[in-house]
Amino acid sequence: MLALRIGALAVAIGALTSRSSCAFVTRTCLGTNLFSYFTVHSTILLVVTLLLALFHHVFRGGEPVWLTALRSLATTYMLVSGIVFTAMLLNAELFGYLFLVPLSSKVLHFVLPVYAVLDFVMGPGRHRLRLSTVWATMVYPLLWALYTLIRGSMVGWYPYFFLDPSQVGGYTAVGLYASGVSALILIVALGVTAATRLPCINPSGLPGQVNTS
Repeated sequence: MLALRIGALAVAIGALTSRSSCAFVTRTCLGTNLFSYFTVHSTILLVVTLLLALFHHVFRGGEPVWLTALRSLATTYMLVSGIVFTAMLLNAELFGYLFLVPLSSKVLHFVLPVYAVLDFVMGPGRHRLRLSTVWATMVYPLLWALYTLIRGSMVGWYPYFFLDPSQVGGYTAVGLYASGVSALILIVALGVTAATRLPCINPSGLPGQVNTS
């Protein structure tokens, strides 16, 4: 598990570095726009949780309950990012739009979300989380959406089409899209939280132990 986390950490950092090259190397995109994407925020959170998990695994020998909660947030946000991005690709294909996806974006939206789920299920020593923690999952997305709408109205740019009133037909449509994504976040968070009731599955295939403290 330790080697898997180190490998995933390297892949995540590499994907973020490659993705951000347009802002800091080729200068083909604005850094403020790049770091307004929810996927980028989610991946940064995943990197932080992996670093913390590695530290506690090596030096503390166990995972505190707050780290399990943080890992659940990262897993939820990564999975939602992947689902929403996939839906956007399918929507573009349905209407005949060309949607070019660079390798770094494929890693961020497809590879890392799958890994995040596997790590959460297989990672040893996670704690059982209360179902009430599901609601806490909504705090950051709501703050991010508020920031995105305010900034978008000022600079005329939105990271996702469904948050742009001019593209979807007004703020009512934006609210409907946001409600749908919010429902998705809650459903995924509920599933991730429920998974903490299951025994950990380590790479050898043997069930591990779930801390109930």
